[in-house]
Amino acid sequence: MPEMPGMHRTYPNTGGSVMLPLHKRNNYEPEIMICGGGQTQAIDSPCDATCGRVKPISADPEWQMTSMPEPRGMVEGVLLLDGTVLWLNGCQRGAQGFGLATEPALEALIYNPADLRWSISGRSKIARLYHSVALLLLDGTVLIAGSNPNEMPVTMDHVDIQNPYKAFPTDFRVEIYTPPYLRGDKSLQRPTNVKLSNQTLGINSRFTVEFSVTNVLETLDIILYTNGFVTHSVHMGQVLVYLENNGWETLGNGRKRSQVCLPGDIKIAPGPYVVYVVANGVPGVGRFVTLRL
Repeated sequence: MPEMPGMHRTYPNTGGSVMLPLHKRNNYEPEIMICGGGQTQAIDSPCDATCGRVKPISADPEWQMTSMPEPRGMVEGVLLLDGTVLWLNGCQRGAQGFGLATEPALEALIYNPADLRWSISGRSKIARLYHSVALLLLDGTVLIAGSNPNEMPVTMDHVDIQNPYKAFPTDFRVEIYTPPYLRGDKSLQRPTNVKLSNQTLGINSRFTVEFSVTNVLETLDIILYTNGFVTHSVHMGQVLVYLENNGWETLGNGRKRSQVCLPGDIKIAPGPYVVYVVANGVPGVGRFVTLRL
């Protein structure tokens, strides 16, 4: 593996990383994206805006570099159900550790792996620094919580902006971020009453998905997803797979049925996953399944 250009990406200048969505179009080949980082463990240390993509198991891996709209440390990447990546949380200056971060990064950034474009899509009023988390929920929104940049808890009424160890509170507030695919009247266009013929899946296994839609169905994706787990802005085990499907048949009264296959040439870990039906770009509420190999 060639060395990634840019600043440090590991503790205490941790960036964020994701495995980009797996799809038949890319032969389910893993591709990793790493963003952000920093120079030193100091409160005035600038963070890094660069990101890199690499296919680590290819014969000749190379980094494909890009940049976020702003520098970030402690940034977190969350795979969204339209195939894009949400990058949020962290700081623009400083590092991990108690009292070592400043200039909170408040904007939500979305990266589209297909066209390599970045966009700004929302802004929070809450600083999410050391010990923050972000996870996709069953309904397709994103839960954002945490921020404990202090050795001892600091409540809102004890914040002291002159003291780096008390400049930001220990935050107990939780936010829900709504991605673009659920904004406005799109939330009323969800596929509903999703039924799976099997809740235990295996490689090469086939199952049936039934669901209801209110609009004319034009596109359909069936997604297998797991959050894995996250700590210290490091997401481990996050996976999004576009499953193969044969289109759909109409059963009447807005009811649809699709035959779905988990491909045999994919390499993912067994365990709990969620299946999402995404109709016309809008996801329904996910259904839990178990993957056994």
